[in-house]
Amino acid sequence: MSGSLSLLPGEEVCLESPKVALTITNLRVCHRYTYLVDPQFDSITLEAVASVGLRTISWLWMLVAAGALLLLALVAVQVPYGAGNNAAGWLSILGLGFIALYFITRQRYIVVESDGGFRMMVPTRALTLDECYYMIHSIDHAKLEFLNILPLKP
Repeated sequence: MSGSLSLLPGEEVCLESPKVALTITNLRVCHRYTYLVDPQFDSITLEAVASVGLRTISWLWMLVAAGALLLLALVAVQVPYGAGNNAAGWLSILGLGFIALYFITRQRYIVVESDGGFRMMVPTRALTLDECYYMIHSIDHAKLEFLNILPLKP
């Protein structure tokens, strides 16, 4: 993503990831991305952050369809005189394809939701699980620091 974030007066960058276009400042959480060919920019102020979480999005219907196709393949094999063997083979291949597609299309997101219902979904394909946790804790820490809730260090 080209360009840099224009900071507001008094704003400082707390964390900026080189792997995903997510920036955490002392005032807001910003996400830059491209949708189709248009550059997009989402921003949620820290006072409006309602929740932060890690979600895995998957298409369960693909596994259900795969199960149905594999059951149909088992039924097709039972047709007398081997008439259903060709159909069983194709149904099995299609069912296994749906299973593979299910695992290929699973994606993990850091989800930041605002009080007003806006949801910022940051894809984390380039991040490890520990890096995802670190980003989530950084957002929580920035919000608590902004609200002056964190206890003073001794």
